[in-house]
Amino acid sequence: MLSYKTVLLALLFSSSSLALPIRREVPQEHSHQAILTAVQTTLAKNNPDGIVDAVFGLLGNAAAAGGLGKLTDANCLQQATADQAFSNAKAAGDVDGQVNALIYRALERNSGTVGGTTTPCTTLKAVNPEIAAIQQHQDPASTNAAAVNKAIVLELAKQIASVGGDPLDALKSGTFAPGKIGDNTGKGNTCDDANDTAGCIVSQNLLVPDATEDEITAAVGGASSSSSSGAAAASASDAACASAVTVTVTAGSDATQAASSTSEAASAATAVEVATSSSIGDFGKCSVPQIEFGTGFDNRKETSFQPVDKTSFNHGSAQAISIITQAICDTLVNSCGADATAKATCAAAQAAANAAPPKTGIDADIFNGFFGIKTDFRDVEAVDDQGNPIAGSTGGSVSVASVGAAETGAAATTSAAAAAATTAAAVDVTATSSSIGDFGKCTIPQIEFGTGFDNRKETSFQPVDKTSFNHGSAQAISIITQAICDTLVNSCGADATAKATCAAAQAAANAAPPKTGIDADIFNGFFGIKTDFRDVEAVDDQGNPIAGSTGGSVSVAVTGAAETGAAATTDAAAATTDAAAATTDAAATTTAAAAAATTAAAASGNIQTFTGALGGLSAPPVTAGGKGFVVDGSEFLQQAAALGRSCDVQHNLCANAANSGGAFSVGDCDTQNNACHAAI
Repeated sequence: MLSYKTVLLALLFSSSSLALPIRREVPQEHSHQAILTAVQTTLAKNNPDGIVDAVFGLLGNAAAAGGLGKLTDANCLQQATADQAFSNAKAAGDVDGQVNALIYRALERNSGTVGGTTTPCTTLKAVNPEIAAIQQHQDPASTNAAAVNKAIVLELAKQIASVGGDPLDALKSGTFAPGKIGDNTGKGNTCDDANDTAGCIVSQNLLVPDATEDEITAAVGGASSSSSSGAAAASASDAACASAVTVTVTAGSDATQAASSTSEAASAATAVEVATSSSIGDFGKCSVPQIEFGTGFDNRKETSFQPVDKTSFNHGSAQAISIITQAICDTLVNSCGADATAKATCAAAQAAANAAPPKTGIDADIFNGFFGIKTDFRDVEAVDDQGNPIAGSTGGSVSVASVGAAETGAAATTSAAAAAATTAAAVDVTATSSSIGDFGKCTIPQIEFGTGFDNRKETSFQPVDKTSFNHGSAQAISIITQAICDTLVNSCGADATAKATCAAAQAAANAAPPKTGIDADIFNGFFGIKTDFRDVEAVDDQGNPIAGSTGGSVSVAVTGAAETGAAATTDAAAATTDAAAATTDAAATTTAAAAAATTAAAASGNIQTFTGALGGLSAPPVTAGGKGFVVDGSEFLQQAAALGRSCDVQHNLCANAANSGGAFSVGDCDTQNNACHAAI
């Protein structure tokens, strides 16, 4: 707890009633008091640098000097405070604490004048890549402030989503309306009240949002949880026993109109098998995921989505289902102790729901259907934020055939009997039965794997048809799948079914062991195309074969012909494979195989120098490429962020192994992870 003298010192340093006026603009250091209080509480749990109080990080340099503790650069005090608070919250499994630390990092520091800016931290490297990715807001009256602050908020939203928080909370970091340049009082349009626990910028309705909810939703659509991707890739083999749940989706004309899309009516309802065998997964200590849709959530006028079980999935409501599905799937990875089958089922459900008409009840029905849960939120009319009903937002059908009981360590699975599929209406919103979609002027997507692409020594992936999908090769299949799915949207003229098929194929391929041929087989299987790239041995960038990188199996069920406006149709339709329509059951899918590939790849071109490897699980390689650096299929602008992601992926692999009966504990994994981050 701070002493009276310490608090008084902070107030003296932050006072604007000195002999000479301090010409400063937003934020007054107590304007976001709720965030400040939360960060100080978390910081106090472990404060090795002796930072005096979180408030000092928001002051100008002269005043901030009184709170540096062992630090030496006042420009880095805000970052260091946020970084330590984030580390403390992460160690405690406290998502809210991590979110508050991220928001605090983005708050504006006091600048010297109205329209002035504050200097970024350049002498201290953040331990946590999530913190490193964020800068502080700048004075709203400064040059280009609106664009600068919007970019900060959108990046903040991505980082919040990556830890399982609500990305819309990024808006809480917003500042005031711009002050007048030349205002000698320096007050601008601010407030400052340490006794307002919510924050006077909130209580007095002075906060100006930097972005809209839709802009945040769009930005977060490309973000993924750092822990989620690693864990899914690590244990895809655990998904060999998924439940056979058939979800048939047909969007009615009303839902189609709401999405502002048109399509020729399909002749009959179609189906996709999203998981196979006898179980949709073990959800650990959490219940089977389920989402509801309606008005009144969190006192909203408009309709929104939220998890049904807030105990298992602690997240507020959101108008975009993608925010809720991301939070649920991340929670399965981060805290539930779910197995790979459950994670893969969630990934497939997420992809299908996100491809449906936005902000309509059918989105929830589709997601729930992947878990064998039949709901009828498609009959709930959508309502805007003024309380006005949105015409044409209902209708469609989702048929859920549950033929296996889901396993869970916390709650019984809700199971529904199969519902007869109705005659199709306008848009198939997910890949189903007799058609995987119309690909417009493009051919059916297909990826190949091998050496020699673009004169590479190493194995890589590339589209088979470079005319339809004009993209070079890449070692990470996620780069190619993203390019293909984006092309379907941007230039092919593909229908919603084709886009949804691609999204589901992308999610499943990305969850498989990285940089191995089976990734391509899984992706191709969703389009009814059987390939055997899993028999092609992976090769590193020095031309050395990677042991343990072959094997596995992918079953492709032929059920119909795909429609395309450019090339001959294939004789196959949507693939059915284990766990999220594509997982593997042999050596290449085991954690050991993934680790072997990682170890071999590290032989060359890897800038990850950390060598700790509990259970033989090394941190995945970090290589130059993409936007700057590539790790585990993700691209990063900053080397530190890429190295941090590598450490986090290793941590999840380690924790999964520990929870599966390894000769070490999760605590040992935490210690190793701290050492990995310290080596950055």
